[in-house]
Amino acid sequence: MKRLLLPLLAALALPSIIDAKPYPRHKFTCPDSGGNCNEEERAVVKLVNDKYWKMLSDRIKENKHYKYPWYFVYKDSRECKYRVGAKEDMPTHVVNMEWIEVDICKKTSKILYRDGRYR
Repeated sequence: MKRLLLPLLAALALPSIIDAKPYPRHKFTCPDSGGNCNEEERAVVKLVNDKYWKMLSDRIKENKHYKYPWYFVYKDSRECKYRVGAKEDMPTHVVNMEWIEVDICKKTSKILYRDGRYR
């Protein structure tokens, strides 16, 4: 009986393992929410990852400490608007790479210059 059960379980699990895509291993923090992010803030991180993941992770791929972006999500005063600070985590400090403005209602995101204008 045990000999039949193990191959059966493996056969059921194998298709889900094959179709699974690795999800990016980023960190995110929501300072306005006390560090714990709500569903809207998680949707903001997903929008940023969908559009900018490759660009941001390519910029820090040589980082020996942590090779993935760390997102700081801030709620803007306007409805549906968020600002995300994409940062690089280093052993002694955190470096800001980009500021990204996200509108979750329209599902858009734009990288900002340092003075607040769009690129």
